[in-house]
Amino acid sequence: MFKNIRKEKFSLRKYKDGRTDSKLIGAITILGVAILAGGGTASANVSSGGQNETTLVSEFEKVPSTAKTTFTDDQNSVKKVTVDAVADIRYNQPTKANQNTGDADGTDSVKFKSNATVNYLLEDDKSKLQDSKKVAGEEGTVATPYDKKGIAYDTDGKDYRESTVEKTGTAINEDTGKEAVIKANNKEYKWIRSEVVNANKATYGITKFNNIEAPVSPEGMHNNLGEINYGKITGKVYLVEETSDGHYGKFVEASGVSSDEDAVAKWKNGKATAKDFTKENVTLKEGDTVLVMDRDTYAHGSGTRTVNTIEYRREKIPAKPKYDYTEDFKRTEGIPGSPTYAFWNQEITGEFPTIGDDDRFGTADDEKVNFNNETVLYYNNITKNFPPGITGSNKYNFKNESLQEILEEMHAQIYGILEYFDRNVQDEMDRKKIQARREELGQNIADTIKMIKQNQIKVSLESEKGLMFSQGNQEILKKLRDQIEGAQSVLSDLEITLGTSKETLKEYNQLKDVELTTKEVLKYSEKYGFASGVIKSYHKDKEEERYSDWEKVNPEVETKEDSVYANKGTVTISDDLSNINVVNNNSTTNETEFTKRDITTREETNYKVKEIITPIRAYKVMGEGETVVNHYYRLSTKLSDAPVKIENTKVGSVSVNYESESGEVLKSSEVVASDIPYEKVKTYDVLSGSTKVGEEKVTEKLEPVYDITEKRYKTILGDKTGFTYEYVGIKEGSEPEEGIIAKEKTQVTYIYRLVTKEDPKPTEKKVVGSVVVKYVDAEGNEIKPAETLVKEAVLRTTYTYTTKSGDKAVSTREVVKEFTAQDYNTKEKLVEKITTTDGKTYKYHGVYPVSTKFNNVTAETGKVVEGTTTVVYQYDYDIPVKPSWKVPSDAPKNEVPEYEGGVSPVAPPVLEVPEYEGGVSPVAPPVLEVPEYEGGVSPVEPPVLEVPKFKGGASPVDPPVLEVPEYEGGVSLVEPPVLEVPEYEGGVPSDRPTILEVPEYKGSVIEPIPNPRNQLQNLPTVENLEERIVALSAVNRKKSEKLPNTGATSSDVETLGFVTMLAALGMSVGKRRKEK
Repeated sequence: MFKNIRKEKFSLRKYKDGRTDSKLIGAITILGVAILAGGGTASANVSSGGQNETTLVSEFEKVPSTAKTTFTDDQNSVKKVTVDAVADIRYNQPTKANQNTGDADGTDSVKFKSNATVNYLLEDDKSKLQDSKKVAGEEGTVATPYDKKGIAYDTDGKDYRESTVEKTGTAINEDTGKEAVIKANNKEYKWIRSEVVNANKATYGITKFNNIEAPVSPEGMHNNLGEINYGKITGKVYLVEETSDGHYGKFVEASGVSSDEDAVAKWKNGKATAKDFTKENVTLKEGDTVLVMDRDTYAHGSGTRTVNTIEYRREKIPAKPKYDYTEDFKRTEGIPGSPTYAFWNQEITGEFPTIGDDDRFGTADDEKVNFNNETVLYYNNITKNFPPGITGSNKYNFKNESLQEILEEMHAQIYGILEYFDRNVQDEMDRKKIQARREELGQNIADTIKMIKQNQIKVSLESEKGLMFSQGNQEILKKLRDQIEGAQSVLSDLEITLGTSKETLKEYNQLKDVELTTKEVLKYSEKYGFASGVIKSYHKDKEEERYSDWEKVNPEVETKEDSVYANKGTVTISDDLSNINVVNNNSTTNETEFTKRDITTREETNYKVKEIITPIRAYKVMGEGETVVNHYYRLSTKLSDAPVKIENTKVGSVSVNYESESGEVLKSSEVVASDIPYEKVKTYDVLSGSTKVGEEKVTEKLEPVYDITEKRYKTILGDKTGFTYEYVGIKEGSEPEEGIIAKEKTQVTYIYRLVTKEDPKPTEKKVVGSVVVKYVDAEGNEIKPAETLVKEAVLRTTYTYTTKSGDKAVSTREVVKEFTAQDYNTKEKLVEKITTTDGKTYKYHGVYPVSTKFNNVTAETGKVVEGTTTVVYQYDYDIPVKPSWKVPSDAPKNEVPEYEGGVSPVAPPVLEVPEYEGGVSPVAPPVLEVPEYEGGVSPVEPPVLEVPKFKGGASPVDPPVLEVPEYEGGVSLVEPPVLEVPEYEGGVPSDRPTILEVPEYKGSVIEPIPNPRNQLQNLPTVENLEERIVALSAVNRKKSEKLPNTGATSSDVETLGFVTMLAALGMSVGKRRKEK
C-alpha cells in the first residue's frame, strides 16, 4: 500500500559526533517522548541513547548530545524525526541555542600588527619632496571569551562574549613621522596638513571557515553581555550555519541585519537557495561580516490515560409493516404579487405616428393617425417593480421598437419570473417545463400580433412610454387586452424542485429509523405570488422480528489520569514533520443476550517540535596591507614689507532722490559723493628668503562712510510744478542716511508730500440780470432813451476758494449762493404816446417781435434771468391828414382842418380790417369795409407798416411795396414781415393812388386781408365814405390801443387800409372834379 509514497530522508539536526553532514536549519523537527506509567515495554518506534524510550530533560544549562531522540512513523518507516532532546517544559524551557552565563568555557585569540609608510609631499602637485619612510606601529592580540552551554553543548559551536585587545607599540596617526619644516631643492618648505590613508589598517592572523581562509576579527562585534553589536555590522552579511564546533554548512547572503530576530528571519527566508559556505561559492571582502548561526531542536508534549466504561442493554422487537406518509406543502417564505399591465381606456385628440407594415416604429413606412376625442386602449410602459432576485428589461422607450419587442416588454415581468425559475432549476425535467412555459408565452405574443393584424387594430405611439391601440369596435379592443393579459396563465401552478435531502429519524410516529425525504420547492401562483417551502415524506420498510440496538443503561463513565506518556502504540508523524502523535489503545467487551459492557483504555501523547536558532559569533573581515601617512608641505614664503602696486578696484557714489508718496520724482537727484573707493587691491612681492618667487594680491575692504542728512530739506519746490513739498521720511527699501559705501551706487530716497493751504478769502463772481425797455419806431429806430426796469439784480454769486502750494494754485472749489429771481413787468414803463425832441408824435403800436438787432424778448412779464432782458415797444408815426377835396353841400360834413404840413394829428383814424382768412391780396387797392375784430390767434409779432417821414414834395413814381417773405408752414416767423416804405423826399402828391404790392401768401395763422375792392362795391358816394371814415376813426383807435399782444396783423392791416382808403378817396374826388 505504500508503493506510491515518495521516500525522503529528513535530517533535522546536525550530528553531534563531529561529522560534517549538514543539517537543514529551516526544517521542522518532530520530537517524541513515550513514558509508560508504572513501567512497561518501550516500542521500537521511539529510541534514544540506545534505549527504546525517550530521554526526558528538564534542566537545559548543559544537555549532552546523547539525549538525542528519534521517532519513526508507524505507517511509513522512512518518515523519521530526530530532535536534540525531549523537554519537560512544565517548569523550565530553553530560550537560546547557547547561554552566556556563569564563567566562560574558554578563550579564542587573534594576533595582529600594524606598519605605516610615511610620505612627504608638495601640496600643489603631490610630488615627493624626500624619500618615504617605513614606521612600525602597534601589534597585539584580540582575546574573546566563549561559552559552550545549552542543548547539545558538547558538539555545538562557541558563543562569543565581548573581546579585549592587548596592544604594544605606538598607534599610527597623523603625527606619525611628521616634521614641521623640511628643506629641499635649496628651498624651505613648511608643513601644512597630514592625512592617514587606510587608518587602523593592520595585518590579522588567518581564520578558517571550511576551505575559506580569511583575516577576520571579532573585536567590537559583541558587548559585555555576549550580545552581537549589530551597529558594527557593515558590507555584506554572511549568515553561516555551524553544523558542529568548527564545521560549517549552508550560508545565506543578506544585508542590513539589525537584530538576532532579523538574522533568523533572513536566514529562514533564504534557506531554500542556501549554498555551502566554501571558497567556490564565497569571496570575502574587507568590511564584510560573517555571522555564525547555531540551531538546537527539542520536542515537548503532554499525555493522558483515559478509561471509558459503558453498559448497554437491548430487547426483541416484533415485526412491523411498511410505512409511507407525505405532508402538505409548507411555505417557509414568499413574496406576494403578480405581473401588472398598465392598460386603461383613454379619450385622445391629436395626430400620432402609427406603426407601418414592417411592424416597427421609427421607419419610413410609419403613418399618421388623427384622433378627435376618440377612445383608445392606452398602455403606459411605467417602471415595473420586480421582487428581489428577479431582473427585468431596462427598456422604457417604444420608439424604434418592433411590435414583437413591445409585446415582450409588456410581458417583462413574466419573462423575469421564468428567468428566475430557470436560474434555480436543479434537474433537466424542471428545465424543460420552464422552456415550455417560455414557448407558451411566445405563442401568446404571436397570437396577439395575428389578432392585431386580423382585426386591423392600429398601434400608435403617444410617447416614448405611451402606446395606443385603436379600433372602432371597443369589444375587439377588450378582447385584445384580455389576450395580452391572458399571458399570465403561463405562470399557473409553476413549481420546481430546488433540492432533495434525506435523513434517518431515530423515531417518528412511534417508529424507529424512519427515512425522511425533504424536498425544497419553489412555487408561483397568481393568488399568492412567490413561495418557497418544503414537502416532507416519511418512509420505513417492512421490519422482521429482531433485536433492538444496544442502548446505554447509564451514562458513560470516564476516568482520566494526567502526566502519563505513551511510549508504545501507534506513532503518527504529520506530513510537515511538526507534530507526532503516540497512541496506545486497549479495549475489552463482556456481553450476554440482553446486556453488554465495553471498557476502553487509551494512552495518548501529542508532541510538538521546537527549534532554537541563535547567532552566536560575529566576525569582521579585515583588510590586508598597511597604513599610509601623507604629510603635505608648501613653499615657505613671505610678502614684501610694502605693496608694489595699489589699485582702486571698486568705487561707489552716493546720491539723494526726492520723490512723492506715490513714487513721482519731484526734484532732480543730487550727487553727494562720487568715485569713492571701497575696495583696493595691493600687490606684494612674494619672497622666499630674499628671492622673489612671485606676486600676491591682497584685497583690502575699505569702509568709507557717508552722511547725507544735510540734503534732507524740510521743504522743497517741485521742479515741474513749482509746488511746495514737506519732508515725510525715508522711502522703504532706501539706503540709510548714514552708512558705509559698499557698492557702486548708494541711493537714499526721501519722501515728500504736497503742502497746500486754502486761501480763506474767495473771489466772487456775481451773475446778475437786468430788464431794459426800449422804444422804437416802425423801422426799429429808437425814438426814446431806454428805460431800465431792473438794474443788475443779483441772481447767483459764486465764491471760488483757491488751494495753493506756496504761491502756486493747486486746485479750486466753488461755493454757489442762489438768490430768488424777482419778477418784472415792463408795462410799468409802457407809454401810449411819445413826442420826440423834433416834435414828432408816435403812438404805441405793440411789442416789437424778437430780433437779433435788439436781442429782445416779447414777454412783458416774467422772472429776471442772467444777462439783460430787453423788451422793445414799437410805435407808429402819427402823420397829420389834411383833406384837399370839397364836400358837396348836400353831404354831411366832417370838419377836418386843412393840412398845413407837419405831423399827423395825435389820433389818426383807424381802419377796421376784417379777420384774414388766407389768400393773396388783389392788385386793386383794398376797400374799407372791415367788420369788427372778434378774436383769434395773432402771430408772435404782427407785421409793422414802416411809414417814412414826410418831407414834402411829390410822391415817388413807384408806390411803396410791402415786402412779405414767403411763408412755408408752421408758426409764424420770429420776425414778421415788415412793410418797407421809402422815406418821403418831398414833391406834390400824385393823382395816381399808391398801390400796395403784397407777395403771394401761402398759408399761415395770420389773419387774411379782406379784398377792399369787394367791400367798396356798394359805396354809393364819397360823402358816405367820408362819414364812415369819421365814425370808424374813433372806434378803431380804441381797438388799436386795446389790441392784445396776440401776434395778429390788425394794426398793419389797419394802416394798409387807411393808405388804401386815402388812395380811393383821392380817385373819387378826382372823378367828381372832372364831372363838375
